[in-house]
Amino acid sequence: MGRGAGYALARDQRTTSITVVDHDRERAEELARWLSGYAACPVKTGDSDAIAGSDAVAAALPWSGTRSVIELAAAAGVPVASITRPPGDESSDVDAMANAAGVPVLLPVGLEPGLTELAAADVARRLTALTGGVRTLEVFCGGVPATPRAPWGYTAFFGGELANHLPIAQRSSIAVEHGEIVDHPRFSGVEERHVAGVGLLEAYHDGMVPWLADHPALRDADCTQKTLRWPGFADAVTGLANLGLLDESPVAVDGVAVAPKRLVENVLSPRLRAQPDDEDVVVLDVSATGLPDADGSTLSIRSLLVDRADRETGLAAMTRTTGFTLAAAVTLLADRTVGGAGWLRPHLALSERHFARMKTDLAALGVRWTADGEALHGHRAGTVASKGTD
Repeated sequence: MGRGAGYALARDQRTTSITVVDHDRERAEELARWLSGYAACPVKTGDSDAIAGSDAVAAALPWSGTRSVIELAAAAGVPVASITRPPGDESSDVDAMANAAGVPVLLPVGLEPGLTELAAADVARRLTALTGGVRTLEVFCGGVPATPRAPWGYTAFFGGELANHLPIAQRSSIAVEHGEIVDHPRFSGVEERHVAGVGLLEAYHDGMVPWLADHPALRDADCTQKTLRWPGFADAVTGLANLGLLDESPVAVDGVAVAPKRLVENVLSPRLRAQPDDEDVVVLDVSATGLPDADGSTLSIRSLLVDRADRETGLAAMTRTTGFTLAAAVTLLADRTVGGAGWLRPHLALSERHFARMKTDLAALGVRWTADGEALHGHRAGTVASKGTD
């Protein structure tokens, strides 16, 4: 993700210099050399001291590293944008640290979370202007292999903080119903979702930041967010869970303590890992329905982004949509166009004008909405007809 952010910043004519910092100096130097091939500005490597001389910092790190960056940046009075969000018990610490330093810390601002909430807020603003309010909001987002392959139609293009991590952990996901946060089991609520140019996907409950509904245009709306995969993935994971194979408590196997989930991950991961020729597709699909008018008719708005891996640069679609979003956000901070201090949630802190600029930055790099504000008019009889674009 850092490579994607660095590429976007290197291509941006507003950038005057880039310093790449990583605990692995050789990787940082390799990336700096690669970025120099695209940049009109100097690109170098450095250590954490480089933060103090920067206009802003883009962090693509696990949370422990991100917190260290925020501490250093706050001490230097430098704003930070990051793709990572703090654990709940550290949220107040981050806010207090940034407020005390008088700097904005904008996070999480990658694809999901980040662009998902920004797009949702944008759709909600548009719909509120047309209908006076939002009744329902649905967000569908996911990265899938362009060509699904056995056994699950899933390819692990990126890992987590643990070796062979797979996105199969059993946990609760949230939604908002009638103003209240409700829990749903992860991988539940499976439904089909057809995406033009991609095909028939499935969606299931997963993720959603709890503060999405804090946006003024969404406070009275029912909100859901689901992850997209090729069909069959959710059932495959649920089948493993029903067999107890995703339990995280160790069991004794011939005198050795083994967590079933970690065993499953280590067996499956090599079979699911991306191969050199594998490419991914990212889909971000946001739709909202407004309040009914006097005759019971409703207006809906849909925005759809589909992005694909770039063979020329070798950047995956997930790298592009996550890293480019981070870069667009950090340029707003570097320009000092984002007001306020403390922990800023992007969809609450960034205005319609900010988001329009971010979309322009993404479009310049080839990440474009295939449908941007497409309006649909629903009638009491239940039929839906296209009403064109706004």
